[in-house]
Amino acid sequence: MTNHTIDQLLAILDAPTQAGTSGMRTETERRQAAMNLGMIKDPAVVPGLLQRLRAETPGCGVHETLTWATVQHIDTALPEVLAMLTDADPHLRRTGAHILSKVGDPAHLDALTPLVADEDVDVALKAYRAVAHSGAEQADKALDALAGRLGDGDALQRDALTAAFHRFGEAAVPALTAALSDTDAEVREHAADALGHLGEEAATASEALATLATDEVDAVRLAAVSALGQLGEAAGPALERLAASGDPIVAAVARRFLG
Repeated sequence: MTNHTIDQLLAILDAPTQAGTSGMRTETERRQAAMNLGMIKDPAVVPGLLQRLRAETPGCGVHETLTWATVQHIDTALPEVLAMLTDADPHLRRTGAHILSKVGDPAHLDALTPLVADEDVDVALKAYRAVAHSGAEQADKALDALAGRLGDGDALQRDALTAAFHRFGEAAVPALTAALSDTDAEVREHAADALGHLGEEAATASEALATLATDEVDAVRLAAVSALGQLGEAAGPALERLAASGDPIVAAVARRFLG
Protein backbone atom coordinates (compact mmCIF):
# COMPACT_ATOMS: atom_id res chain seq x y z
CA MET A 1 0.00 0.00 0.00
CA THR A 2 2.47 2.68 1.18
CA ASN A 3 5.61 3.08 3.25
CA HIS A 4 4.70 6.66 4.12
CA THR A 5 3.28 7.73 7.45
CA ILE A 6 0.05 9.69 7.65
CA ASP A 7 1.98 12.91 8.24
CA GLN A 8 4.20 12.24 5.23
CA LEU A 9 1.20 11.65 2.99
CA LEU A 10 -0.44 14.85 4.20
CA ALA A 11 2.81 16.69 3.52
CA ILE A 12 2.80 15.42 -0.06
CA LEU A 13 -0.70 16.81 -0.48
CA ASP A 14 0.48 20.15 0.89
CA ALA A 15 3.46 20.35 -1.47
CA PRO A 16 3.10 23.04 -4.15
CA THR A 17 2.76 21.81 -7.71
CA GLN A 18 3.80 24.87 -9.73
CA ALA A 19 6.96 24.49 -11.80
CA GLY A 20 10.17 25.83 -10.33
CA THR A 21 9.03 25.54 -6.72
CA SER A 22 11.24 23.72 -4.24
CA GLY A 23 9.73 20.41 -3.16
CA MET A 24 7.30 20.39 -6.09
CA ARG A 25 4.94 17.41 -6.27
CA THR A 26 3.11 16.31 -9.39
CA GLU A 27 -0.65 15.87 -9.47
CA THR A 28 -0.08 12.13 -9.85
CA GLU A 29 1.97 12.05 -6.64
CA ARG A 30 -0.64 14.06 -4.78
CA ARG A 31 -3.47 11.84 -6.02
CA GLN A 32 -1.55 8.77 -4.96
CA ALA A 33 -1.07 10.26 -1.51
CA ALA A 34 -4.81 10.90 -1.25
CA MET A 35 -5.55 7.36 -2.37
CA ASN A 36 -3.17 5.94 0.19
CA LEU A 37 -4.86 7.95 2.93
CA GLY A 38 -8.14 6.40 1.90
CA MET A 39 -6.68 2.91 2.23
CA ILE A 40 -5.20 3.43 5.68
CA LYS A 41 -7.65 1.94 8.19
CA ASP A 42 -7.03 4.47 10.92
CA PRO A 43 -9.49 7.17 12.05
CA ALA A 44 -6.50 9.41 12.74
CA VAL A 45 -6.39 10.05 8.99
CA VAL A 46 -9.68 11.93 8.98
CA PRO A 47 -8.90 15.41 10.40
CA GLY A 48 -5.99 16.00 8.03
CA LEU A 49 -7.86 14.45 5.12
CA LEU A 50 -10.86 16.73 5.56
CA GLN A 51 -8.63 19.77 5.96
CA ARG A 52 -7.02 19.07 2.58
CA LEU A 53 -10.37 18.31 0.99
CA ARG A 54 -11.74 21.71 2.01
CA ALA A 55 -8.69 23.50 0.65
CA GLU A 56 -8.38 21.67 -2.68
CA THR A 57 -9.73 23.17 -5.91
CA PRO A 58 -13.11 21.55 -6.76
CA GLY A 59 -13.23 19.53 -9.94
CA CYS A 60 -9.53 18.69 -10.11
CA GLY A 61 -8.23 15.13 -9.93
CA VAL A 62 -6.78 15.57 -6.46
CA HIS A 63 -10.11 16.83 -5.10
CA GLU A 64 -11.90 13.84 -6.60
CA THR A 65 -9.42 11.40 -5.07
CA LEU A 66 -9.74 13.13 -1.70
CA THR A 67 -13.51 12.71 -2.05
CA TRP A 68 -13.03 8.98 -2.63
CA ALA A 69 -10.69 8.78 0.37
CA THR A 70 -13.28 10.51 2.56
CA VAL A 71 -15.93 8.01 1.52
CA GLN A 72 -13.62 5.22 2.72
CA HIS A 73 -13.62 6.88 6.17
CA ILE A 74 -17.25 8.01 6.17
CA ASP A 75 -18.08 6.49 9.57
CA THR A 76 -15.60 8.85 11.21
CA ALA A 77 -15.92 11.76 8.78
CA LEU A 78 -19.74 11.85 8.64
CA PRO A 79 -20.41 14.60 11.22
CA GLU A 80 -18.12 17.03 9.41
CA VAL A 81 -19.43 16.00 5.98
CA LEU A 82 -23.00 16.65 7.13
CA ALA A 83 -21.89 20.04 8.46
CA MET A 84 -20.62 20.91 4.98
CA LEU A 85 -24.19 20.72 3.67
CA THR A 86 -25.15 23.88 5.58
CA ASP A 87 -21.90 25.79 5.16
CA ALA A 88 -22.03 29.31 3.74
CA ASP A 89 -19.42 28.32 1.14
CA PRO A 90 -21.09 26.69 -1.89
CA HIS A 91 -17.87 24.79 -2.59
CA LEU A 92 -18.26 22.97 0.70
CA ARG A 93 -22.00 22.35 0.23
CA ARG A 94 -21.24 20.86 -3.17
CA THR A 95 -18.41 18.76 -1.76
CA GLY A 96 -20.61 17.41 1.03
CA ALA A 97 -23.37 16.47 -1.41
CA HIS A 98 -20.84 14.89 -3.74
CA ILE A 99 -19.44 12.69 -0.97
CA LEU A 100 -22.89 11.60 0.21
CA SER A 101 -23.97 10.85 -3.36
CA LYS A 102 -21.24 8.22 -3.39
CA VAL A 103 -22.27 6.86 0.01
CA GLY A 104 -25.94 6.50 -0.97
CA ASP A 105 -27.28 6.03 2.56
CA PRO A 106 -31.05 6.63 3.06
CA ALA A 107 -30.26 8.04 6.50
CA HIS A 108 -28.78 11.13 4.81
CA LEU A 109 -31.84 12.01 2.72
CA ASP A 110 -33.32 14.57 5.11
CA ALA A 111 -30.02 16.45 5.21
CA LEU A 112 -29.68 16.40 1.42
CA THR A 113 -33.16 17.39 0.23
CA PRO A 114 -32.81 21.11 1.10
CA LEU A 115 -29.84 21.35 -1.26
CA VAL A 116 -32.02 20.39 -4.21
CA ALA A 117 -33.35 23.95 -4.00
CA ASP A 118 -29.91 25.50 -3.45
CA GLU A 119 -29.38 28.86 -5.15
CA ASP A 120 -25.98 27.70 -6.41
CA VAL A 121 -26.53 25.58 -9.53
CA ASP A 122 -23.47 23.39 -8.99
CA VAL A 123 -24.67 22.55 -5.48
CA ALA A 124 -28.15 21.73 -6.75
CA LEU A 125 -26.76 19.48 -9.48
CA LYS A 126 -24.82 17.45 -6.94
CA ALA A 127 -27.87 17.34 -4.70
CA TYR A 128 -30.04 15.90 -7.50
CA ARG A 129 -27.65 12.98 -7.81
CA ALA A 130 -27.19 12.56 -4.07
CA VAL A 131 -30.95 12.50 -3.43
CA ALA A 132 -31.45 10.00 -6.25
CA HIS A 133 -28.76 7.74 -4.80
CA SER A 134 -30.07 8.04 -1.24
CA GLY A 135 -33.82 8.12 -1.68
CA ALA A 136 -34.87 4.64 -2.72
CA GLU A 137 -36.41 3.82 0.67
CA GLN A 138 -38.19 7.19 0.90
CA ALA A 139 -39.02 7.71 -2.75
CA ASP A 140 -42.03 9.98 -2.17
CA LYS A 141 -39.97 12.43 -0.12
CA ALA A 142 -37.07 12.38 -2.57
CA LEU A 143 -39.27 12.75 -5.63
CA ASP A 144 -41.24 15.60 -4.08
CA ALA A 145 -38.00 17.52 -3.58
CA LEU A 146 -36.82 16.80 -7.12
CA ALA A 147 -40.18 17.72 -8.66
CA GLY A 148 -39.81 21.19 -7.21
CA ARG A 149 -37.01 21.87 -9.71
CA LEU A 150 -38.81 20.75 -12.86
CA GLY A 151 -38.50 23.39 -15.56
CA ASP A 152 -35.60 25.20 -13.88
CA GLY A 153 -32.27 26.09 -15.40
CA ASP A 154 -30.53 25.40 -18.67
CA ALA A 155 -30.36 22.16 -20.64
CA LEU A 156 -27.53 20.79 -18.49
CA GLN A 157 -29.48 21.34 -15.28
CA ARG A 158 -32.65 19.85 -16.72
CA ASP A 159 -30.81 16.81 -18.04
CA ALA A 160 -29.29 16.24 -14.60
CA LEU A 161 -32.72 16.37 -13.00
CA THR A 162 -34.16 14.05 -15.64
CA ALA A 163 -31.35 11.59 -14.89
CA ALA A 164 -32.21 11.75 -11.19
CA PHE A 165 -35.84 10.89 -11.92
CA HIS A 166 -34.70 8.07 -14.20
CA ARG A 167 -32.91 6.42 -11.28
CA PHE A 168 -36.27 5.92 -9.54
CA GLY A 169 -37.81 4.24 -12.56
CA GLU A 170 -41.53 3.52 -12.34
CA ALA A 171 -41.73 5.06 -8.87
CA ALA A 172 -41.14 8.49 -10.45
CA VAL A 173 -44.20 8.28 -12.71
CA PRO A 174 -46.86 9.64 -10.28
CA ALA A 175 -44.84 12.75 -9.42
CA LEU A 176 -44.04 13.46 -13.05
CA THR A 177 -47.61 12.80 -14.16
CA ALA A 178 -48.89 15.25 -11.55
CA ALA A 179 -46.48 17.88 -12.90
CA LEU A 180 -48.07 17.59 -16.36
CA SER A 181 -50.91 19.77 -15.07
CA ASP A 182 -48.66 22.45 -13.56
CA THR A 183 -49.52 26.06 -14.41
CA ASP A 184 -45.94 26.65 -15.64
CA ALA A 185 -45.47 25.52 -19.24
CA GLU A 186 -41.78 24.82 -18.72
CA VAL A 187 -42.61 22.48 -15.85
CA ARG A 188 -45.14 20.63 -18.02
CA GLU A 189 -42.65 20.33 -20.85
CA HIS A 190 -39.85 19.07 -18.61
CA ALA A 191 -42.12 16.56 -16.88
CA ALA A 192 -43.18 15.16 -20.26
CA ASP A 193 -39.56 14.91 -21.34
CA ALA A 194 -38.62 13.08 -18.13
CA LEU A 195 -41.49 10.61 -18.62
CA GLY A 196 -40.25 9.93 -22.12
CA HIS A 197 -36.81 9.10 -20.77
CA LEU A 198 -38.39 6.51 -18.48
CA GLY A 199 -39.60 4.66 -21.55
CA GLU A 200 -41.92 1.71 -20.99
CA GLU A 201 -41.74 2.22 -17.23
CA ALA A 202 -43.93 5.29 -17.75
CA ALA A 203 -46.62 3.42 -19.67
CA THR A 204 -49.31 4.40 -17.15
CA ALA A 205 -48.79 8.05 -18.10
CA SER A 206 -49.93 7.49 -21.69
CA GLU A 207 -53.36 9.07 -21.38
CA ALA A 208 -52.07 12.04 -19.37
CA LEU A 209 -49.47 12.67 -22.06
CA ALA A 210 -52.09 12.33 -24.78
CA THR A 211 -54.13 15.03 -23.05
CA LEU A 212 -51.04 17.21 -22.77
CA ALA A 213 -50.54 16.88 -26.51
CA THR A 214 -53.46 19.31 -26.86
CA ASP A 215 -51.74 21.91 -24.65
CA GLU A 216 -51.92 25.58 -25.68
CA VAL A 217 -48.11 25.81 -25.83
CA ASP A 218 -46.40 24.43 -28.93
CA ALA A 219 -43.28 23.18 -27.12
CA VAL A 220 -45.38 21.36 -24.54
CA ARG A 221 -47.47 19.61 -27.20
CA LEU A 222 -44.32 18.49 -28.98
CA ALA A 223 -42.75 17.23 -25.73
CA ALA A 224 -45.90 15.27 -24.92
CA VAL A 225 -46.18 13.46 -28.24
CA SER A 226 -42.44 12.85 -28.32
CA ALA A 227 -42.64 11.28 -24.86
CA LEU A 228 -45.49 9.05 -25.95
CA GLY A 229 -43.36 7.77 -28.77
CA GLN A 230 -40.87 6.41 -26.22
CA LEU A 231 -43.36 4.50 -24.06
CA GLY A 232 -43.71 1.41 -26.22
CA GLU A 233 -46.88 -0.48 -27.11
CA ALA A 234 -48.96 1.01 -24.31
CA ALA A 235 -48.87 4.38 -26.06
CA GLY A 236 -50.12 2.96 -29.37
CA PRO A 237 -53.82 3.90 -28.98
CA ALA A 238 -52.96 7.44 -27.91
CA LEU A 239 -50.57 7.89 -30.83
CA GLU A 240 -53.25 6.57 -33.21
CA ARG A 241 -55.61 9.30 -32.03
CA LEU A 242 -52.95 11.98 -32.22
CA ALA A 243 -52.03 10.94 -35.76
CA ALA A 244 -55.36 12.42 -36.74
CA SER A 245 -54.82 15.61 -34.76
CA GLY A 246 -55.63 18.97 -36.24
CA ASP A 247 -52.15 20.09 -35.20
CA PRO A 248 -49.95 19.17 -38.18
CA ILE A 249 -46.75 18.89 -36.12
CA VAL A 250 -48.32 16.66 -33.45
CA ALA A 251 -49.93 14.52 -36.13
CA ALA A 252 -46.67 14.18 -38.07
CA VAL A 253 -44.67 13.19 -34.99
CA ALA A 254 -47.33 10.67 -33.94
CA ARG A 255 -47.36 9.09 -37.41
CA ARG A 256 -43.58 8.88 -37.39
CA PHE A 257 -43.61 6.92 -34.15
CA LEU A 258 -46.34 4.66 -35.48
CA GLY A 259 -44.07 3.87 -38.41
